[in-house]
Amino acid sequence: MDKKEEYYYSKAEGDLCDEAVALHHHRYQEVGFIKQKMEDPYIENSTYFIVQTVDLNKVVGVTRLIFMPLKDLPTMKHFNIFEIEKLKLSGIEKNKFAEISAFTKMPKHDVGLGLIKIVLKYSLDNGLTHWVCCIDERVYRYMYRIFKFPFEIIGEPNVYLGSNTIPCVLNLAECLETLKEKRRALYDYFMDDEENEMEALR
Repeated sequence: MDKKEEYYYSKAEGDLCDEAVALHHHRYQEVGFIKQKMEDPYIENSTYFIVQTVDLNKVVGVTRLIFMPLKDLPTMKHFNIFEIEKLKLSGIEKNKFAEISAFTKMPKHDVGLGLIKIVLKYSLDNGLTHWVCCIDERVYRYMYRIFKFPFEIIGEPNVYLGSNTIPCVLNLAECLETLKEKRRALYDYFMDDEENEMEALR
């Protein structure tokens, strides 16, 4: 039997931030989302989160939160957002939202849930109430089916970074209430400070 891989999740700082950016760009180029040397205008406004192998010698997963004025977030700039949704979003305090993006990992490393957990914990600890995001339509269907996340579609889907993508907002409190009711094991995993056994979620 193969030894179960163990991981360390953290906010990326210093050199690890550079590694996070490098992995994001490498993987997005590999799957055709971005072209080589394509400028990323959001790096300076981003807080990155990483997954490392437990010996800390390899970063195998990354995501980020982008903190900018609402109108400057990638989703708001690249999609036709419904006017009613713009109005609702404009009512959220400026320090209560961020865009979650750059969610990627190396093949054969099952670290997606752990990444979501650390970003969620950071968001709740820092008073965030909403995530803005744009999600590949296949990922959207998967997330809704598996996690029951109440992603709210806020605009017209279109092709973004090479795939059909849906602009969404996620109310974190509503998300947690839905998980508590429909996927209690997943809710407990996200809310527990200790690493729970992933088998409970399968």
